[in-house]
Amino acid sequence: MVNKLEIDGLTHTFGGQNNVHVLDDLSLSVAEGEFVTLLGPSGSGKSTIFNLIGGLFKPDQGDIFIEGERVNGQRGHISYLPQQDSLLPWRTIEDNVVLVQEITGKVDKAAAREWLERAGLGGYGASYPDVLSGGMRQRVAFIRSLLSPQELMLLDEPFGALDELTRLDMQDWLLKIWEMDRRSVLFITHSIEEALYMSDRILILSDKPARIVREIEVPFARPRHHDITLDNTFNQLKREIYQMLKVGNQND
Repeated sequence: MVNKLEIDGLTHTFGGQNNVHVLDDLSLSVAEGEFVTLLGPSGSGKSTIFNLIGGLFKPDQGDIFIEGERVNGQRGHISYLPQQDSLLPWRTIEDNVVLVQEITGKVDKAAAREWLERAGLGGYGASYPDVLSGGMRQRVAFIRSLLSPQELMLLDEPFGALDELTRLDMQDWLLKIWEMDRRSVLFITHSIEEALYMSDRILILSDKPARIVREIEVPFARPRHHDITLDNTFNQLKREIYQMLKVGNQND
């Protein structure tokens, strides 16, 4: 089976007055229906990886393949969910959800209403974003991503701006909705616990220039519940990952 995403030997340097070598021979893959998380130090190049996959610029070396097609420098192949929900305040919730569909010319408002209902937002379709809480706004943004035609989803710390209780609730909600659809996901987080809770695999990045230094297969069955965070294996893995990241920072 062809991987949904395949990155081979990605190297990138930002030019300017002081060149910054961000990525060094980085390779990774995301299989069909797999949830993979990138975990690494701040500034290690996680967002640069997303920008390269999204085609915002081309890598200096290496190749990016989506469903077997080389897409270096090409846009329009991914669905992207940033940390901020980016809802348009002058559009209703329903109209925000179908925004990407409008761009592609295939609007399905019935599907939008169905997914809003599944998300517990069925009564808000005609409302505007300012009446929603932060967690509710992120639900709308995620539904908008699900309704885009692209089957590879890049989630860039989508819960980073939420308080702790809302964040835990959103983790459970996203996994529940994801189980219904099973898109291929590449996820960025700074939280070790979140990575272990959400993922099938975790890829540990070094500091700049970033490369994959460890791959962890998460051993917990799905569907998941937050009581696994009390499991001895969960906490052992959490300690091991913490030490990896700590040692990596000390070696720089």
